[in-house]
Amino acid sequence: MPMKRVVATELMDDPGVDAGELAENFDDIEVANRHFGGVRPVVREVLASSARSVLDVACGSGDIVRALARAAAKRNRELRIVGLDRSDAVLRIARSRCSGAPAIEFVRGDATRLPFGDASFDVVTCNLALHHFEPAQAVAVLHELRRVARIAPLVCDLERSRTSYLATVAFARLIAKNRLTKHDGPLSVKRAYTRRESVDLAHAAGWNEPVVRRSPYFRMILSDRHA
Repeated sequence: MPMKRVVATELMDDPGVDAGELAENFDDIEVANRHFGGVRPVVREVLASSARSVLDVACGSGDIVRALARAAAKRNRELRIVGLDRSDAVLRIARSRCSGAPAIEFVRGDATRLPFGDASFDVVTCNLALHHFEPAQAVAVLHELRRVARIAPLVCDLERSRTSYLATVAFARLIAKNRLTKHDGPLSVKRAYTRRESVDLAHAAGWNEPVVRRSPYFRMILSDRHA
């Protein structure tokens, strides 16, 4: 029997969360992204395109945009990179961690109403964030990603399943150091969408031909085949 999606709030989404705990939470998330499939697939997909500009929606601590900046510099490739998040506290962390990467800009904004015109960026990414939105909001986010992306939107997130839940519980207990991570990690899987649900949400958001692929370590990549 499929694992039912849970409606709940993660500790990191509490506006009153302690800044130090939030920073430590992002330390754990960066470890997970670095070693368990959160960074490489996104960098690979972006650089495989003809993109010269990228917007990362719900950018968190900026580990994805930092990786993109490093990869682009290594290839002598010009790439405008912008990170967007709704939280001032999160943006302070991201700006601090990206201070040595002048190619990265940060903007405060709402993922459901992006403050950019149509086709403002070649590729628009959203990483480990879609599951934070309930279906109606998720459709709004996906609509905005598609609207602002000239080439394609790209969503990387967890895939909800019993196996991925058990793997995340193991990460939370054995590797994660932060109280928020230990609570939010397993809950994130319970809140995540399946591949079928993700495609349905993308269709509802007006994507042209959404496709979803499994990615290592219980993640999935959702993209739109044609602009």
